[in-house]
Amino acid sequence: MNTKILAEVFSKTDLTYIQQLDERQRRLYCATRAIQIGKHGVATVCASIRIARNTVYKDIRELKHKTTLPKKSVRASGGGRKPILEEHPEYLTLFDEIVQNRTAGLPQNDSVRWLDVSPTQIIQVFQEHDINISAYIVHEMIKLRGFKKRSFHKTQTLKESENRDAQFKVVEATWASCASQGIPVLSIDTKKKEMLGNFKRAGKVFSQHELAALDHDFASFSNGTIVPHGIYDVERNVGYLTIGKSHDTAEFVCDNIARIWKDYLQWEYPDATAICILCDGGGSNSASHHIFKQELVKLAATLGLDIIIVHYPPYCSKYNPIEHRLSAHITRSWSGVPLLSAEYACMKANETTKSKGLVVIASINSKEYQTQRTLDESYESERLKRIVFDERLPKWNYVVRCKSA
Repeated sequence: MNTKILAEVFSKTDLTYIQQLDERQRRLYCATRAIQIGKHGVATVCASIRIARNTVYKDIRELKHKTTLPKKSVRASGGGRKPILEEHPEYLTLFDEIVQNRTAGLPQNDSVRWLDVSPTQIIQVFQEHDINISAYIVHEMIKLRGFKKRSFHKTQTLKESENRDAQFKVVEATWASCASQGIPVLSIDTKKKEMLGNFKRAGKVFSQHELAALDHDFASFSNGTIVPHGIYDVERNVGYLTIGKSHDTAEFVCDNIARIWKDYLQWEYPDATAICILCDGGGSNSASHHIFKQELVKLAATLGLDIIIVHYPPYCSKYNPIEHRLSAHITRSWSGVPLLSAEYACMKANETTKSKGLVVIASINSKEYQTQRTLDESYESERLKRIVFDERLPKWNYVVRCKSA
């Protein structure tokens, strides 16, 4: 429901005016506002003022189908049946007894509590006391006691990292500095591997017939796996997705950057002398793995560009721009339909759009990549000559020179 509309349904002046109307006029006024709102109008009005949906629907029919409204007796102020919880306050007392020992919570925060009993179970306990109540009344009592249906949000960091805030300031400053100098800022990340085959995927699609997928997601029944690696140009709002068929390695990542630069980005940034890469601190582009730095040294020499690397602190990958600007939309494009082949996954990714102008260019990398590779003998000398580490936070920030310093 649109919260903006909800806030604007009844102003303070409207509420004052409604109090001056009799019961029938109030009903017709609410029905009129629901019609004016249109979609979700009845729900919006009922959420704004205490009135039953059936009442609003009844008066909408009366307004739409009768040109002259008949005069009916008007209910006196305070007339009508009293709310059940006002007639039977003992219901709330019994409800409190039921939930007193049926709440759970977080040991580290006593204020976070939730019900450990369902409305159906509450009704059963009431029936044991020879009280028949509806699910609606149970939900009213739940609401009166401050409970609301919520889900857990993944906002709590697994572990606080030392120098976390300082690194975020470095990310912000480096990003802004590079953008102002015309240096392309690229956010990179590898999505989770996807199995190919007729497997059920989260989401729904419009279909004229029932859709059937395999009843078990066993890798032995798959047609292989794909490794989606993304490169997102943060200033141009363009994403480049490479679908790998092998392993997620440092060589795979750097090969993708090299190919995307040569095929697309060099024409967008003809005067660039460097590129800035924002990436997580783990995985194939780990901040602590020398194999990634070795591949970056080769990449810088191949492109003839300096590479500015900025890693996000541990447990902070969700702040990497590619996560919510590209990866989330790729996931949406793939939702609801089985990924039968790498080619089909590539086609669906190319169809990814967003109202703010996101462009996605997807391609396939069929090269086989070796895992558990060892460092080249020349790496140590090349590292000393070509990699310049930041003085304050060297683990997460460094520049790989295309030529020896």
